[in-house]
Amino acid sequence: KAISRRLAAAGYRVIVHANRHLADAEILAAELGGHALAADLTDTSAIDAMFDTIDGFDGELHVLVNNAAIFHGAEPEAVTLAEWDRQVAINLTAPFRCCQLAAPRLRKTGMGVIVNLLDVASMRPEKGYSHYAATKAGLEALTHGLAVEWAPAIRVNGVAPGVALMPVTYTEQERIEHLERTPMGEETGAEAIADSVHFLIDGPRALTGVILPVDGGLSSAW
Repeated sequence: KAISRRLAAAGYRVIVHANRHLADAEILAAELGGHALAADLTDTSAIDAMFDTIDGFDGELHVLVNNAAIFHGAEPEAVTLAEWDRQVAINLTAPFRCCQLAAPRLRKTGMGVIVNLLDVASMRPEKGYSHYAATKAGLEALTHGLAVEWAPAIRVNGVAPGVALMPVTYTEQERIEHLERTPMGEETGAEAIADSVHFLIDGPRALTGVILPVDGGLSSAW
């Protein structure tokens, strides 16, 4: 919501994607004068159909923000192959497919931008989240690779949050310990992430292949 509102305020007409919460997406899109659509990102045919729907909207596609992800903790030996496949499908395969489909549409503008939402945990996974961190590390590598392959027509960057919004699964003790390891000592908040995404979209054209840590100094303190 924060990213959508920030980009709408900057003059973009936003297309809000949802899976199970289409009604919420429609309310947000109506507020922003944009569009809402639904797709299950574990289904690549649904992703393909989503871009067909986007083609029916007025105007050209200028920006893709890959923000959807799942974050479920488990000890490595307890992760089932079904859970692994779902993490990879949503956190890595889906953004890659969205990038593939967006690329020819973005090239038409000559100034397309992709921003992937990553995680500083890809550099140093939290205990119990190695499988999740692996998907984000893959998306980080993809960000660097596509930035090189698709320049100069398309810029590809990433925002890597730390403690943006604390996971609801964290205990109070886990919250305290995480904040104690963060130099700024507080959650970054959604607005800081949204502002960073906007900066990488409308900032200097020299910014491509950039992974911007927005983590309150967490990765510097490791």
